[in-house]
Amino acid sequence: MTDSFLYFEGKKIPFTQGMSVAAALLRAGEVVFRETQVGKKPRGPFCMMGACFDCLLVIDGRPNRQGCMTPAQKGMKVSRQSSETLLGDG
Repeated sequence: MTDSFLYFEGKKIPFTQGMSVAAALLRAGEVVFRETQVGKKPRGPFCMMGACFDCLLVIDGRPNRQGCMTPAQKGMKVSRQSSETLLGDG
């Protein structure tokens, strides 16, 4: 049963308890999470276990968050990470 939502790029995304942010976004049909710094190529989750870093997102204003390793939480604000995002914790 879905009773919680996060917000991706302003769009309401439902999730169930225990889902990661990446799982919730994929289930909603969102496959592009970030773009590469070289060539601005689209990237989305690949390994779903924290090894590849293709699922990096900006979560609640903090860049470089791994969507596959971050538990979805009610009201979270999530956005794509652009190639211009600064390194570090934000």
